[in-house]
Order: sequence, then structure tokens, then C-alpha cells
Amino acid sequence: MKLTKKREKFCKEYVKLDNASDAYRRSYNASKMSNKTINECASKLLANPKIAARVSELQRIAAEVAEKEFRIDSKELLNHLNILRKSSIDEYIDFVAEEEKDEQGNHKMVHKLKFKPFNELTKDQLMCIESIKEGRNGIELKLHGKDWTIDKIAKHIGFYAEHNYQKNNDLSKEEREKRIAVLKEKLGK
Repeated sequence: MKLTKKREKFCKEYVKLDNASDAYRRSYNASKMSNKTINECASKLLANPKIAARVSELQRIAAEVAEKEFRIDSKELLNHLNILRKSSIDEYIDFVAEEEKDEQGNHKMVHKLKFKPFNELTKDQLMCIESIKEGRNGIELKLHGKDWTIDKIAKHIGFYAEHNYQKNNDLSKEEREKRIAVLKEKLGK
């Protein structure tokens, strides 16, 4: 099955990003298109049987490479996502009150946020940090997104049938419940 260069790039970007609209933007000249048009075009591409087959093939290859190279399996991936899901900003900062003198020499209490020492953070906590940068208002700490993480878990257990290439039809309530039970078992709950 031979795809055009743009369609092949779309498939690869989709597997990499897991977002059809972003994959479309990276593969086609969409600078003058509205978001709605981009979403529609991306959806049409994903509905194309040749593209769907290529995406499935690339996802299978990526899973095999991950399994072989990184020794990562479904249980480990779900555990990783669960750690990201549970992360909380209060694990990284302390709210402290300090006494300071104002310009007139009067003592006053000032409340501040202070980062906890990084050498005191656990490996799991460090894994949850997406980025740290010096911003206009000081140092910014960004954790991995909860929405993204929850979305990945939901896709894995089949809540979004249109994104789940393990099945081509909507999941029944029983199948969804079965997948949730398997997920809980994998997470040790």
C-alpha cells in the first residue's frame, strides 16, 4: 500500500502526537484553514481505510520497538500514566510564612511559595515534571498534563472507540466494564 508523501507524514505524525489535527497541520499547508476545517480534513483522512491501516501498522511497529528496546509493557505504561495522573503541585512547593521588615522597620508576616529541594523529591515525583524554566515572574515548574494523561488511560481502556484501533466498533457497556476491571487489576487495585 503506497501513500503519498503527505499522507505518510500524516500517519507518522498522528502516531507520534496522537492528535489528528496537529498531525494534519504538520503534514499539510493549513496556515489559511480554520480549526474546524483542519479537524474535518484530519477526520476524513483517519477514516480512509488505507490511512487507518497504515496508522495501525505504525502503532504496532512502535509497540514492538517499545517492547524490545525499552522493555515496556501495557502494565508498566499504565503505572507510569497513573503516577502522572496522581501528581499534585503541592508535592513540589511549600507555602511558608516569613517575618520581614517593611520600609518603616515594622515587622510583618509575608506568605511565599518555595520549591522543595529537588534532592528530596522521589523518582516518581521527578518523572512528573514536564519542564522548568525561568519566566518573567520567576521560575516556572510545569507538571505533565492531567487531561492528556487521563485521555491516554481512557483511550487504552476503550472509552473513545473512534481512537481505539483495537476495535472498530463502539464498546458495549459490558466490554467497557471488563476493560476497567483489567485496568484495575494491572494497577493492583
